[in-house]
Amino acid sequence: MQEKDYTGKVESRENISLLSACYFKKLTDMNIKSELKNILKGRVTIVGVGNIMRGDDGFGPFLSECIKGKISANVIDAGLAPENHIKAIRESKPDTILIIDAADFGGDIGDVKLLEKSDIPLYGLSTHNTSLALFLSFLESDTKAKVYMLAIQPVRNEINTPLSDIIEKRCSEVESILEELLPKDDSH
Repeated sequence: MQEKDYTGKVESRENISLLSACYFKKLTDMNIKSELKNILKGRVTIVGVGNIMRGDDGFGPFLSECIKGKISANVIDAGLAPENHIKAIRESKPDTILIIDAADFGGDIGDVKLLEKSDIPLYGLSTHNTSLALFLSFLESDTKAKVYMLAIQPVRNEINTPLSDIIEKRCSEVESILEELLPKDDSH
């Protein structure tokens, strides 16, 4: 029997089962919380990158909007052009910068991976005009901050499609982790 997967392609039941297995895999199985705890030090700036009009590529901006004002970090929705937000990033005087984006790193659908600058190829991995590796290198040099990328393996990135269910679930999980690790200080 044939069914449609999240990309709209006709797939076999075996592939649907794989999608289901990925959906129920927890972020805790991926050690993301402990990895983030180890790197989110000092003043943190989080930069969401992506195109909300292209399905799962909107993960970065979607998550940015979800956490803005809820955590003790400067949060910037940089959309399609993170290079246009360099001044705001610089002015936040970060010790740590976390770029959040959808990227094809060869993982299972919905996998979340913390990448260092050296893990990101000079070209490829991202759907954006500016190489993220060059952008991260520039930020590191310009701000002297430690720069990382939290990447999610997308299901789809077709134009005029919403976030897939799996990616929306991961967004909620990452939001909860960030709220726990970077609690908002309401004393001011």
